Amino acid sequence: MLISLKIQNLILIRQAEIAFGPGLNILTGETGSGKSAVLSAIRLICGDRAETQLIRKDSKLAIVEATLSVYSLESLSGEGIEPPMQGHPLHVRREIHASGKSRCFIEDQQVGLSILRKCIGCAIERVDQSSSSALCSPEEQRKMLDAYADLIPSTFLLAASFADEKQKDAEHQFLLQTQAQKERELEWANKDLDAIQQVDWKAEEEESLAQEHHLLTHAQELAEKISSTSSVLTDSPLIFQLKRSFNLLETCGRIDPKLQPLAETMKSAVLELEEVGLSLHSYADRLEADPHRLRVVEQRISDIESIKRRYGGTHKEVQEKKEKLLAQIERLTHLDAEIEEIQAACKKLKEKNLSLSASLSAKRKTAAKKLADQILEQLKSLNLPHAQFEIALAPKALSSTGIDEIRFLFSANPGVAAIPLEECASGGELSRLLLAIKTVLSEKEGSSCLIFDEIDSNVGGQTAAILGDKLKKLAETKQVICVTHFVQVARSAMHHFLVSKIEENGSASTSISPLGLKDRQREFNRMLGQN
Repeated sequence: MLISLKIQNLILIRQAEIAFGPGLNILTGETGSGKSAVLSAIRLICGDRAETQLIRKDSKLAIVEATLSVYSLESLSGEGIEPPMQGHPLHVRREIHASGKSRCFIEDQQVGLSILRKCIGCAIERVDQSSSSALCSPEEQRKMLDAYADLIPSTFLLAASFADEKQKDAEHQFLLQTQAQKERELEWANKDLDAIQQVDWKAEEEESLAQEHHLLTHAQELAEKISSTSSVLTDSPLIFQLKRSFNLLETCGRIDPKLQPLAETMKSAVLELEEVGLSLHSYADRLEADPHRLRVVEQRISDIESIKRRYGGTHKEVQEKKEKLLAQIERLTHLDAEIEEIQAACKKLKEKNLSLSASLSAKRKTAAKKLADQILEQLKSLNLPHAQFEIALAPKALSSTGIDEIRFLFSANPGVAAIPLEECASGGELSRLLLAIKTVLSEKEGSSCLIFDEIDSNVGGQTAAILGDKLKKLAETKQVICVTHFVQVARSAMHHFLVSKIEENGSASTSISPLGLKDRQREFNRMLGQN
């Protein structure tokens, strides 16, 4: 139920607040007074796209706020929105900026438009001329029949199973195409796998190869420099001079014991230099240029680079490619068995879906006659005494909605056979048919609030009185908000609101006010032209 609606700077409305009540809520007023602004505000709350043209001319920001007692908590789960406690009202806000920016808020938390639609769409249903046009859609007619027969869960089950069948069928077709190229793909996969396995690239191998390659390419230079350094440390005049200096310092140490630590230090330094020289000499003896080894290392590096170019830039990527090739070869090797398995799954799903759709069709046929009779009864009470209404089911190819093509057939005139809606019904007749259907389905459809925008268009006064009674009856199970120009409809209201246009400092503004008994009578007189 829509509890309240607050509007700021929308079309002609500068500021207004409406406290709707349960049952039938009626809005009346002169043409052009701003009733459309109220409906536009409700459309924004339901998630319609915002247009900057809706902003009042002297403003840069329009705001619509609503409080609702019925909404979809499931649509808020997983969206990071803190919903109100179960049973508590929900607060929704829309903002339209002159810059073109539009924002939606649920419980003061900004959300996307799609979330708003999911949250509010189940609670409020708008019925207007576009709804009457939608009534001519076979898809909408199917949904109405399924809602009446409590078949919505069954249609969801069939749609999901049918989607599974299509998915399996697509997989089957892909496997058949793969089978046609099986030998060629198997040959390519084995060739790629052999290339990777022959190289047998080890993790961290590149680094050691690079180090060895660098050493091999600089072996001659290294040998020459090592030999020169070794000679300096073992056979050069410098080392002899250091040894002579050590002997002299050692002799001095025997004269002055304070010099002995220095002599020991120098002795250690000379010995370490000699050790370095001997180690370098040994290293130089082992070091030699090895052209063959260099070619082997360069070939190994080239093989790894080739693998990297073809199958991935890193060792991990190449190993992943190897695993994929192994899996592909395994699958191609056992492809025939996989095809047989998926064929069996497709057959099983098709049989299941035919069974589900046959059961659905049987229930639809049973419900169609009952629904048609109840709608026809309502139509006759809506001043269409000669109306004919049927629900025809024709077979069609299995789809996600079943095997039935559903069409509503209607005629308002005696002696004229019922034909599809889009070929026969006028606007007024469609409006009454829509009201008849909504009356029959009032307890089957999930919305708690119905918005009727001039559903009494194109009807006469007597019919309008009947419409008023029907709306009042409908309002026993749902909240109904209706815009009307007929006193006959307005008299049925439980809550009556007057929408009027006033002049303020040279500019027009819309005012919305609830009417008491005396005010209602004055409004009835105005509507009848008796003021």
